[in-house]
Amino acid sequence: MSYYCRIDSSDKLEDTNLQLYSLKKAADEWNELVDIVNKDGIEGVNYLKERLAFITSCFGLSLSQLIGQNCPSPNKNEMKQPGNLFSNLLNRTNSDRVTRKRLNSVIRDFLNYYAAIRHFGKTKDEKNYKSVDELTLAKLDHFRSMTIEIWDLVIAMYRQDDKNDIGEFSSISNIVHFEVLNQ
Repeated sequence: MSYYCRIDSSDKLEDTNLQLYSLKKAADEWNELVDIVNKDGIEGVNYLKERLAFITSCFGLSLSQLIGQNCPSPNKNEMKQPGNLFSNLLNRTNSDRVTRKRLNSVIRDFLNYYAAIRHFGKTKDEKNYKSVDELTLAKLDHFRSMTIEIWDLVIAMYRQDDKNDIGEFSSISNIVHFEVLNQ
């Protein structure tokens, strides 16, 4: 079975890199949001919660694919949850114990928001609604930094195998640009 997500389809190639596309969509929306906030303040943003939720969803989709949830496997029904997959993947990187502990903590926090957004329907206890209400621009900026850091760690890990053809760049943020929030 071949691995589906390996190349960017922007050149009309057959394959696509879904995790990178999701990150690009997050960046597009983030940059538009930051432009509004930097120009007009948070009060000038229409549909703030929806924008925060959408960007969170794009980060989550990108990361869950990046860490292996879209990996073709005959045991797909036995695939672990993103937090467990991430912890296993993180242990294979060259990151130190402090970094691993910090990133595991941040991704657990992130995954609570991502899960709430993905399961945002009728609920018994309104816990998901509360989570979305607690999502802020500052929190999303923190998740943006985490997402870039995770991408960079995963790319560095895959660069160690010479069978992987990864271009030379210092950070995924050289490929996918995120504007800086001036708050």
